[in-house]
Amino acid sequence: MKNVIEFFTKYKVWTNVVLFSVVGFGLLFFYNMRYSSFPEIPPDVITIQVVYPGASPEEVEEGVILKIEENIDGIEGIERITSTSRENFGTVSVELIKDTDLEKALNDVKNAVDRISSFPVGAEKPIIFEQKFRTRAISVVLYGDADLFNLKYIADQFRDKLLATEAISQVNIEGVPNIEFSIEVSEENLRKYGLTFDEIARVVGATNINISGGKFDTTEEEILIRAYGKEYQAKELANLVVRGNRDGSVIYLKDIAKIKERWEDVPDKTYYNNRPAIILNIDKTDQEDILEVASAAKALVNEFNETSTEIEAFIIDDNTISLTERIELLVDNGIIGLTLVIITLGFFLNLRLSFWVAVGIPFSFAGMFIVAALSGITINVISLFGMIIVVGILVDDGIVVAENIYAHYEKGKPALEAAIIGTKEMVGPVFTSILTTVIAFLPFFFLDGFLGKFIWHMALVVIAALLFSLVEAFLILPAHLAHSKGLHAHSEDSKIRKKIEAIINFLTYKLYAPSLRYAIEHKWITVVLPISMVLLTIGLLRGGFIGVTFFPFIDGDNFPINVSLVAGRQEEDTDDILQKMEKATWEVNEDLKEQRKDGKDVVLGIKRDIGSNDFGESGSNAGKLTVYLLPGEERNMDSYLIGNMVREKVGLIPEAQNTSFGRTSFFGKPISISILGSNLYSLNKAKDILVKELENYTTLKDVTESNQEGRRELNIKLKPSAYALGLTLRDVAGQVRQGFFGQEVQRIQRGRDEIKVWVRYSDQDRTSVGFLDQMRIKTASGAEYPFSEVAEYKIERGITSINRLDRQRELKVEADLADQNASVPEILNKIQDEVIPIVAAQVGDVRFSFEGQSRSQDKVTASMRKAFPVALVAMFIVIVLVFRSYLQAGLVFSLIPLAILGAAWGHGILGIKLNTLSIYGLIALTGIVVNDSIVFIDQINRNLKSLMSVKEAVFQAGIARLRPILLTTLTTAAGLGPIILETSRQAQFLIPMAVSVAFGLVFGTFVLLVVLPAGFLVLNKLRYFAARFNDPNITYESVEPAVKELAIENISYTTQKS
Repeated sequence: MKNVIEFFTKYKVWTNVVLFSVVGFGLLFFYNMRYSSFPEIPPDVITIQVVYPGASPEEVEEGVILKIEENIDGIEGIERITSTSRENFGTVSVELIKDTDLEKALNDVKNAVDRISSFPVGAEKPIIFEQKFRTRAISVVLYGDADLFNLKYIADQFRDKLLATEAISQVNIEGVPNIEFSIEVSEENLRKYGLTFDEIARVVGATNINISGGKFDTTEEEILIRAYGKEYQAKELANLVVRGNRDGSVIYLKDIAKIKERWEDVPDKTYYNNRPAIILNIDKTDQEDILEVASAAKALVNEFNETSTEIEAFIIDDNTISLTERIELLVDNGIIGLTLVIITLGFFLNLRLSFWVAVGIPFSFAGMFIVAALSGITINVISLFGMIIVVGILVDDGIVVAENIYAHYEKGKPALEAAIIGTKEMVGPVFTSILTTVIAFLPFFFLDGFLGKFIWHMALVVIAALLFSLVEAFLILPAHLAHSKGLHAHSEDSKIRKKIEAIINFLTYKLYAPSLRYAIEHKWITVVLPISMVLLTIGLLRGGFIGVTFFPFIDGDNFPINVSLVAGRQEEDTDDILQKMEKATWEVNEDLKEQRKDGKDVVLGIKRDIGSNDFGESGSNAGKLTVYLLPGEERNMDSYLIGNMVREKVGLIPEAQNTSFGRTSFFGKPISISILGSNLYSLNKAKDILVKELENYTTLKDVTESNQEGRRELNIKLKPSAYALGLTLRDVAGQVRQGFFGQEVQRIQRGRDEIKVWVRYSDQDRTSVGFLDQMRIKTASGAEYPFSEVAEYKIERGITSINRLDRQRELKVEADLADQNASVPEILNKIQDEVIPIVAAQVGDVRFSFEGQSRSQDKVTASMRKAFPVALVAMFIVIVLVFRSYLQAGLVFSLIPLAILGAAWGHGILGIKLNTLSIYGLIALTGIVVNDSIVFIDQINRNLKSLMSVKEAVFQAGIARLRPILLTTLTTAAGLGPIILETSRQAQFLIPMAVSVAFGLVFGTFVLLVVLPAGFLVLNKLRYFAARFNDPNITYESVEPAVKELAIENISYTTQKS
């Protein structure tokens, strides 16, 4: 390495080739990097979906879910299995262990499911796929005074235009049911013509087709034989022949049935500002740029609005706004920080020297862009934050090398010789300090949980930049200093420079030097004081004076309002409740509008969805409002407070089973507790007790439960007479299913729409339970009997859905925070200690699992407990090998908790709770503190080798390291300061990490400059007393490893000389 340094320092052309090559390729890769709001996350969930038309949740569980769970259980790489059974549908989600081979696991799951041969008749083939994480780029709402068929036609055309652009490949339509053809036959006509549903279905399926009949190979040409009988419009099915009579007449389908083109019988309607609407959700793939996708969509929206009169297109969810704001925020703050870094360098070093040190920043960034682009990293909020963190660290090694070169130059050495010798001397400590910082960031690659999927992007950015900074410090900086005027004394002659030097000398010799002398003379007090502060901080954390939570509340520009009524209620009932909520929201808007000086609306629009909500429910009893707000910087009010105002305005809703007002974290609800067991009675009892207890907590709101009563069910039971007629329950239930649910005849592909063709009773016949008694049940002999003669029924209440977790039934109770700034861990601990024992005492055969944010926190914490200690051990080993001293390595490590102390106090001063993001900042802080500590102790050891006394070696090391340590601290703080002071909503995600690094480093600076010297002398004292037992003549200097090495080197030198 030292020969390489000498070569590059002597031959500047090599230096410039490396410099311009890295910068050139870095710019090239940078301009080709894609943009995304957050890092792209690889899939780690496999989903299995099975459609089972007409089946109840219990039938789906028994016939489908249990069989799938049984067959996939035990497959390598599976972390947990969750499932949901609903009416007509079942879903199994397979979560994989981190770093599991997805392709192999997917194949294993497919093979296991394919082996199941006992799925019930009527269940469709399972659909198995990896659950890819797609980034929503933008959503467009088409709304106006038009019927839904016309609106869908326009939406389909608009989707085709979107997909025709080069930038867009993923568009999904929301808010409109599927189209179906319904062939509706009355019981009267069935009896009149002697037909059955099976006959009608068979005829339609056999007639409404296109068939290839082969070909003729004539001498002149090849002629295909085809029969075209398929119709694509409902009205065209009317002329299908159902039966031919002996007299030559025929019975057409239109003679016996009404054929309708209609929407599926599912509630799936959307309104925007109380007008019919359809939503087009536009996603980006891993290969697309989110800014390009959104730009193409916006251009088409503008074009559409210029020509359309009845229908209006409006952008309701534009994720590029927040991304652009975040990029602008980070870039602006980054530029400010970089400027402050250069100014700070210019203050402490001469301008020419500081210029060449600052060159390391763009060089390191260019190299980092090369690595990031090759690694598939996009420009996003996480990678940008890594760039800001690393700015201050990058110049540290350059400062150390430049200062050492300058010191040799001041001693009279020629510039080239000073550059070579000064650089070679710093290879060990600088390389070690950068290596330990790199090791400190390595745990980010091994973190589990949702955050762990993308936080490694920040670590890779930092590590790549640091490694390239080494190249710059060792190969490029020395050459530039040797061959430029950066070292020349006349650069110091200006009056401004002299005043700056006077300030620095005052700071060094009038302020720091006396303080350091005092700390050295009172070393025990200096060491004990920080330890007492650590104990005090622990007490403040335990007492809640410095708050702790899992993840900070990050506000958005919209929030949901969810509601669910008793299952079975009509969609009109749900819509009435939603409209009342919508009206209350507009009233809140008027109240807030009156309070604003600018008179702006706080609520910009409201989307109303009927048929689904965020509780995971679907059906006519489920609904949701999405309230779109004025951007956060303008409204100056958290969305959850507006949601609370709407809740108060709406008041109690007696018809509602579950309601919630306000957004929640993408980690899930802050309070989410699963109750697991096999006994349904025990599960429900435990759930009721838990709900009651949580409702007593004033810190919680919107307590919801997953196990709601389902729709009323009509349970059929055969009478004894049915058995005498040879009927089975399958015969009777099957014929009832044909008439009321319907029999699927075929599927027709019309454009993008796959249309199901159904045969069933008419709507009128299916509206009365009494009609069932009149229905005719046919026997194998063809005889018909009224339903009431062969069967009876009982009406009972069913369940909406059945959830399972790890092969046990699961009931979930969730709640949100009344105050989003409350401490989630504190509330969870209270529930764990006070509520769970109450429930467990009354219901013994259930267990509890904390889900949502709690599970995410547990996964992150568990992985950190594994990865971070390994990193610390690796750092310790590196330091021990460099210093060849366990005690000196231990001294370096003892400074880490003291630096963390500063980070904790910083959170307390700014009123920010310590959270997961703060901890990520602490990991970064660890690397920086260790970095500076290594170079400081290396300076002490070199002073000892210069035959200084221990006290003088420590003192002079402090004087020598004051400037570079202050530079590191000030440059890093300067880079992060603008983010900490930022008030915009976009900065809230980054502030906890920035506070940890900046405040920890500021306090760590005091520790490094004062406590570290005192600690070194304390260790020296202990070494001295320990050594005196063996050698009474031992000195304080001779017990130090550096002095021992010097003695060994001298002996070796003398031996070689002789």
